[in-house]
Amino acid sequence: MLSEMTKVNFDPSLTVYPMPVCLVGAEVRGRPNFMAVAWFSKVNYSPPMMMVALGKRQYTAEGIKENGAFSVNLPGEELVAETDYCGTASGRDEDKSRLFDVFYGEFGKAPMIRECPVCFELELVETIELPRTLLFIGRIVAAYADEGQVNDDRVDIPGTRQFTLIESPSSLYLSLGGRVAEAYSVGKSLSKRASPAS
Repeated sequence: MLSEMTKVNFDPSLTVYPMPVCLVGAEVRGRPNFMAVAWFSKVNYSPPMMMVALGKRQYTAEGIKENGAFSVNLPGEELVAETDYCGTASGRDEDKSRLFDVFYGEFGKAPMIRECPVCFELELVETIELPRTLLFIGRIVAAYADEGQVNDDRVDIPGTRQFTLIESPSSLYLSLGGRVAEAYSVGKSLSKRASPAS
């Protein structure tokens, strides 16, 4: 029998789950700029699309709208200081691209970071306006990964040493933890169809 657990209300605006961290790249007024973002996700399989959520006043948002392109760069743990800096400094005041070896891919409009083990180049297809946020949805034009991290067209995600952000109870960056179980498999034992007939 499951023990009863009391639930209490909390502020729903708080983020209480781990968020992967990326560096969103865009050209703004002719210069590459990068911003640390934790609100991003894959949103469509075919064609492959991703979404990033940026505040309406963000300098990077200006560049995405200007050029119709952006990049999503997944940093490893060795870039944690640079990533944190890109989330606290504004491109209006500082040239954050000086921290990285910047390159461009097929589309040619979205700056990417060579030091990041995985990079996505996106063409903007839709912008959704929310009260304080803009959701930029982009079609992935091309995806790039470090040669040593790709095997049979699959990226070794643990090998890229990506990290996450948590904001509760305090703001911290955490590395990806160890293996817990096999996805799409561990839950099969709970199916009634897997149980012997009674």
